[in-house]
Amino acid sequence: MRTQIDIKRLRYVVEIARCESITTAAETLSLTQPALTRSVAEVENELGTKLFHRLPRGVQLTEQGERFVQGARRVIGDVDDLVNDIRDASKELSGRLRIGVSPLGFIDFVLPELAAIASAHPEVRIETVGGTAQTLCPQLLRGELNFLIAPSSYLVRWKELQLIEFRKMYLGCVVRRDHPLSKKKVIREIDLLAYPVIFPSSVELVYSDTAQRYAHHNLHAPQPRYVSDSFEVWKSLVSVSDAYFPLHSPDPDYAQISEDFLVLKDVLKVPERNLSLAKAKQQPTSAEAMLFESMLTERHAAKIAALQ
Repeated sequence: MRTQIDIKRLRYVVEIARCESITTAAETLSLTQPALTRSVAEVENELGTKLFHRLPRGVQLTEQGERFVQGARRVIGDVDDLVNDIRDASKELSGRLRIGVSPLGFIDFVLPELAAIASAHPEVRIETVGGTAQTLCPQLLRGELNFLIAPSSYLVRWKELQLIEFRKMYLGCVVRRDHPLSKKKVIREIDLLAYPVIFPSSVELVYSDTAQRYAHHNLHAPQPRYVSDSFEVWKSLVSVSDAYFPLHSPDPDYAQISEDFLVLKDVLKVPERNLSLAKAKQQPTSAEAMLFESMLTERHAAKIAALQ
């Protein structure tokens, strides 16, 4: 049976989901609210299910709506890429590059490549998406992301992924200089675990190496007192509290952060961790993605060879 849902109506539904409001979406789409409401009703009738819960103020996706919008975004992206490939055939690159990062702070390690592509190929659309590895890996496998930047220890269980380890990471626990632990001659791991922990929101604590250390000592799983992906936020929180922050850094000496904080090295006994570039084995690689990968691996060639 031929569907009556065209790409235009897909865009309508996706925009409403983004705005969580038919009124706001109608304004951004330059449509009247009745016309947009009618279009959504037509899509729902075609599907035989409701996509949105109507709330007193705005709308919310139903479970089927979440599934539909997820697929619609992928279809719209593919159509846009196809149109751009044909329309801009004279240009070398004009598609999109969408990269997931977990935790989000690791975006710093690929900024030179993103900046170079943006400068040399202004037609390329670049998006970075933060989140947990557990939520981003399925998106990578569905082709919604080109790459995922994350520690390899979070990714190895996904056998459908190809990993390129490109930076060795060291773990140090950052506390304020006058922290109670600074007065101890010998700091044991269990001493550290007695204090509150600051954790990135883009890491699911239950899957973390840190949580395993609490379990090793028969301690209850930690409930982070503070949660943030912001470098500046956790520095401020460490400065005014007894909390510690597990910081992964490519610098084994933590030279920059050690100027203002005390870094406890080799206290938290976690496995070695390397930062990886992950891609789905079964998904095609676009020209934009190939360029990004080649630039990243070229810049880190010596480090990649050392990790192999």
